[in-house]
Amino acid sequence: MINQLMRLGALLATGRFLKSRYKGLLMLAFVWVLLWFAHSEYVSYVELSNDRTFVLHASLLKVVLYALSVGCYVLFVERPLWPKRSKVPPPNAAPRVNARPAPVSAAPREIPQGDDGFDFLRRKKTLRGSPEKLLNKSE
Repeated sequence: MINQLMRLGALLATGRFLKSRYKGLLMLAFVWVLLWFAHSEYVSYVELSNDRTFVLHASLLKVVLYALSVGCYVLFVERPLWPKRSKVPPPNAAPRVNARPAPVSAAPREIPQGDDGFDFLRRKKTLRGSPEKLLNKSE
């Protein structure tokens, strides 16, 4: 049972990966088969004619065309699938280059004994929750 689920998961993952790439991969395979066929025909011609003048050039051209086809695949198929960078808007006021930060007082603030930072809430007459704020906003 677990093997069937693993196979199904692998099949789905492969399908999702290939869905947006299958046309490019088919075109790349077609170009590679075409290059392989053309080069093998040239090598057959060279064996029959014994003219080995351009065998090195043909082999180098084949390798360059393979690399060029992979580059075109990446440029036209894979690159549009890469994550897009989100543009961050510039800040409203750009900081000055030579601006000095505000001086920080050397003495720490005095906090009364027993204050946990929430005394300002305890001193309020009534505490309103978000539902009460929404009700008062609509009135």
